[in-house]
Amino acid sequence: MSRRYSTHTWTEICAFWAMVISGFAYLFGGIIHLLINTIKSLNGTHTAAILNQIYNVATFLGNIALIIAIAIPAWQFVKYKGTAWKVIFWIALIGFALGAVLGLVGAFIW
Repeated sequence: MSRRYSTHTWTEICAFWAMVISGFAYLFGGIIHLLINTIKSLNGTHTAAILNQIYNVATFLGNIALIIAIAIPAWQFVKYKGTAWKVIFWIALIGFALGAVLGLVGAFIW
């Protein structure tokens, strides 16, 4: 019996699962957002507020999955380049992650 070795890279695996997770998170979030608008039109503001928080969490999970899917191939691009490229990578990654977190926190505060 011969052994089968995987030819998939970590980049491909992370990109696939990030696409699956973010796709479901955005789809689920979109359905919840549609329900929020429907419930608000029926004056169910408390239920709409709860669903809005669920929507924000689903969007946040989608953003985290996309951060991972983007960060790994981006690091593969810069890991053998100079220090300036690596600094730009970390600044961009931190900015992207902070934007996702602040977007979630801002949604809960407002």
